[in-house]
Amino acid sequence: MLAIVVLAVGLVAGRADVALLGLPLAATAAVALRRPDGVATTAVTVTAEDDAVRVAVQVAGASGVDFVVLSSGAYEEPPTTVVVSARRAAALEARLPVLHSGPQEVLRVGGRAVAAGGDLVQHLDPRIARATIAPARERIASLLLPHRLTNRPGAHPARRLGDGLDFRDLAPFTPGDRLRRIDWRATARSPRPESDLIVRRMDATAEAAAVVVLDSRDDVGSVIVEWGSDRPARKGVASLDLARPAVLAIAASYLEAGDRVAFHDLVRAGASARSGGGRRKLEQIRAVVTQTLPRPGGALRAPVLPTAAVVYLVSTFLDDDVAALAVLWRNAGHRVVAIDVLPAPDLEGADEQHRLAHRVLQLEREDRLNRLRGVDVTVVPWRDADHDVQLRQAERLRGRR
Repeated sequence: MLAIVVLAVGLVAGRADVALLGLPLAATAAVALRRPDGVATTAVTVTAEDDAVRVAVQVAGASGVDFVVLSSGAYEEPPTTVVVSARRAAALEARLPVLHSGPQEVLRVGGRAVAAGGDLVQHLDPRIARATIAPARERIASLLLPHRLTNRPGAHPARRLGDGLDFRDLAPFTPGDRLRRIDWRATARSPRPESDLIVRRMDATAEAAAVVVLDSRDDVGSVIVEWGSDRPARKGVASLDLARPAVLAIAASYLEAGDRVAFHDLVRAGASARSGGGRRKLEQIRAVVTQTLPRPGGALRAPVLPTAAVVYLVSTFLDDDVAALAVLWRNAGHRVVAIDVLPAPDLEGADEQHRLAHRVLQLEREDRLNRLRGVDVTVVPWRDADHDVQLRQAERLRGRR
């Protein structure tokens, strides 16, 4: 505008010197008002590792772009700003810690491409990088059996006669006994060996029916002051971070023993895996559990359980609804194991109101768990200690009552 005014004044007044002053201004304006050729773009890729998440941000600048201002925030935290010289292309890499398992937002990237000395700004489309982090692999060896095993052959000794490997007793030969079961030494010692054949009777083997039920409504962290905001980077270890490995460890232990396992999500919109055995069943359960998301306020749906199963109920037990299901299943004849996945509390930064509310909540929850113990439900806290030790201790406490 200034160049046009100066040139116009010089031409109208007939002053060549004034008109010459406008020529440098016009040339500067022509250079400054060049338009970028093309559109600047950003791309984000995420690679999940065992203990970290690698994020790569690719910035492709258009011709004529002076620089790019990127705003990025990891794990839903406030964004930080980085200025990138991207006349052609630039690449940024970051290594982020693994904070939680399951599906999550890892990085959110937006920005502006600046050209013409700051006169032109092109807003870049925001990019959200998501990743699904597999839960840690854990193992348990202490398997709790149901009160009654199934009729299918398996790896556990049953109370009925059959073709197992555990000796039960000696008995006279009866029609239907197999000849290979005859104990010739015991027959020779009998008073009438010519007429009384003695057979060795064995205990049958059977498989157990295990059902793992997950309450996915809550995903509360260990940091008490973050229960209201639920910021992933600040809430600490979350209940689903404990629940996902617990489900997989229990399922893997029973499947490796030759038993059949089913998985159910208590929330109506949750996924499930039908009862089955083998390695493919474990991979199916792993895929379903890894994709599990918290569903606050979701409606509960009680699954259909097989007869005489051992039921592992994985929950924080912050309300009476899940505890009522455990009592219902125990009264129906199932063996119920309550897996408590509420993280150990971290009261750092909590004021008196937070501490009082947490104390009241813990007293109500402990009273709820004691009622479950009173109806013969095994309660196992699933935190940082050895899970096999916890299962054995809970079983001993159950046997003393």
